[in-house]
Amino acid sequence: MAHHKGDLEKEIDGLRRYARLLMRNPVEADDLVQDCLVRALEKWPAIAQVSNLRRYLFSMLHNLFIDGMRKNQRRGTVVPIDSAMNVPALIQPESQSHSVELRDLRDGLAGLSDNQREVVLLVGLSGFTYDEAAEITNCPVGTVMSRLSRARKSLRNHVAGDIVEIREHRVQ
Repeated sequence: MAHHKGDLEKEIDGLRRYARLLMRNPVEADDLVQDCLVRALEKWPAIAQVSNLRRYLFSMLHNLFIDGMRKNQRRGTVVPIDSAMNVPALIQPESQSHSVELRDLRDGLAGLSDNQREVVLLVGLSGFTYDEAAEITNCPVGTVMSRLSRARKSLRNHVAGDIVEIREHRVQ
């Protein structure tokens, strides 16, 4: 089945969600998605022939992310001043329970290793099967399952720890 360039547009939202959670920075995530789409267009005649365009694009985005991580490890960590100061949290406190739940999930995901977070995002958010996630991350299915299991346990512990802290705070 030959794909059309318009098929790329259908995958942008999913790629952006995945990239934003991987990168933890919306600007860098958008750059990653743009790099992925540019690369796909550059290689279009060959990519048009792949059987599963979505999986291929997620795999390409994953590889670009890994390449970027390797470059950053050599270069060091750059922290935007806005992130360091956490200005929005000082200006307006979160007042709705779903905001707190989203913050807890974001914090829990941030506490995972990059490998665990990738698998959670691919399987849990993007709906890929274990086999597809293994293909995208270029690792065995057993490794995907193990990473996912450890990540889920870590997220459960993170959320349970927050609930215990809230209860203890209320008692005092």
